[in-house]
Amino acid sequence: MDTFRAGYHETRADFCRRWQLDPDRPIIALLAGSRRQEIKDNLPAMIEAAAPLIADSLSPAFNYQLVLAGAPSVDDAYYERFIAGKPVKKVDNDTYALLTHSVAAMVTSGTATLETALFRVPQVVCYETPVPHLIRFAFNHIIRCKYISLVNLIADREIVQELLADRFTVSNIRGELLRLLPGGTGRDAMLADYDEMAKRLGKDVAPDNAARIMVSLLS
Repeated sequence: MDTFRAGYHETRADFCRRWQLDPDRPIIALLAGSRRQEIKDNLPAMIEAAAPLIADSLSPAFNYQLVLAGAPSVDDAYYERFIAGKPVKKVDNDTYALLTHSVAAMVTSGTATLETALFRVPQVVCYETPVPHLIRFAFNHIIRCKYISLVNLIADREIVQELLADRFTVSNIRGELLRLLPGGTGRDAMLADYDEMAKRLGKDVAPDNAARIMVSLLS
């Protein structure tokens, strides 16, 4: 990540031109995971949650565009099952550039949550689970780990909302996203929390090694 930042100088206008995006509309990034099942479970709800916020919706107060980060392990045909006919553009193998130019993101839990935080993009963590009420019971009474996102694990408190199990609903995702968009009530606090989390990682710690560090902290 540090190597990318040091060498990336593309303007937002150039990025939008390269991917045929609208340079006048703020970007909401969709990071729906790198596995087909994750994409199938999470991407439709992400799109539905953000639908009222896009420029061609019935809400003139919003003028956003949705841009999906395509995973190299997933072919275009699979993505088309979920985005065909939807107001979503896709960029391939360019997630860091996408985050650089995004104002908010919806992210499936994993290392992407930490990367999104280190790019200082306010995010909603979305993760659908089977038998959601059973999963919620397990988190409350059995599982010792309090969080699923690296951001919250590193901070040892909830910085980003983790909408999983019975909290994974379109309404909850949309409500949290609205809080994090420019002018939203939760945006500044999350950005400040990101800065504190980055300090906890340490200035001399390469972000690319954060997953390894978390394994050592949890073992």
